[in-house]
Formats: sequence, C-alpha cells, structure tokens
Amino acid sequence: EKKKEDEVIAVRLENIKLINKLKKREAQLKQKEELADGLHLIDFEQLKIENQTYNEKIEERNEDLLKLRKKITTTVQVLTHVKEKLQFVQAENAGQREKLKLVEFEVAKKRDILSRTKQARDALRIDNVKQRKKCGLIGQESLLRDLEVRKDDSESLTAAIGQLQQRHIDLLMQVDGVRQKVDAVKVNSM
Repeated sequence: EKKKEDEVIAVRLENIKLINKLKKREAQLKQKEELADGLHLIDFEQLKIENQTYNEKIEERNEDLLKLRKKITTTVQVLTHVKEKLQFVQAENAGQREKLKLVEFEVAKKRDILSRTKQARDALRIDNVKQRKKCGLIGQESLLRDLEVRKDDSESLTAAIGQLQQRHIDLLMQVDGVRQKVDAVKVNSM
C-alpha cells in the first residue's frame, strides 16, 4: 500500500511538472503570438504539435493516476475482508477451544467414574468368588440379578467412554483443521 501511494505521488508530481511545462509553453506561445512579426508559420505549427503532445502526456498520466487509485481501493478492500475473516476464524477457534476443554473435562470425569466402577467391579468379583467358595449361587437369585445389573452398567459405561473418546478425537481433528485454516489465512495475508 505504501509502495502504491509512493507511485501515486510520483505520478502526481510528474503530472504537475507537465502542467507547468504546458503553461510555460502556452505563455511562450502567447508571447510569440504577440511578437508575431518575427514568428514564422512553421514555428507556430511546431509549438501547436508540442502543445498537443504535452496534452496527450497529461491525459496518459491522469489515466495512470486513476488506475493506481482503483488498485489502491481494491487492495484496501481485500485487506479489510481478510482482516475480518481472520477475526472471525480466531473467534471461532476460541469457541472450539472452550468446547474442547469441556469435552476433556467430561472425559476425565467419565474416566474417573469408570475407574471407580472397575474397582468396585473387581471388589465385587473377589467377594463373589469368596461367596461362591463358601456357599455357591444356587438358590440366590438376587445375587445373580445384582451381578447381571452391575455387568450391564459396566458395559454401558464402557460404551459411553468409547463414544466420548471418539468425540474427543473428532473435536481434536476439528481444532487442528481450524488451526490450519488460521495458519493458511495468516500466510495468505502476508
């Protein structure tokens, strides 16, 4: 943007020089018209040609100046759009990080529950083995039902942990994708 502004300044300066030169030539032309005694028709035609040439150069410089202004405007608009997009992606990234923290916290809680459940299950198995050794399970339907309920609970908790672990992996992949997008936007904006 600074480079383009410098170019615009240089073109403007050249434009001003050409305008001044044109004014000088016009003044000379007026002076020569006033002193037309010694001026030949060829000199007058030559000055007209030079005047026309300078006018064309001024037009070209003005067109170049307009093109540069349009380029600057377009560049500023693109830069603004990229900045807005970067801010949006950063905000989205922050939201995803918060979600990830919550999921990690839930996973930690579920792991703790699973650990305690496994410990309780192991303790029950040991007690069950001892009880079986003492009296066997024939006729003790409540113990059999309780064992089945605990086993079902343990299996459902294990399945829930598997789902949470998969969700955790998916969220980590989403966060990586968002990070890559942010890095790509940063690279493209440089």
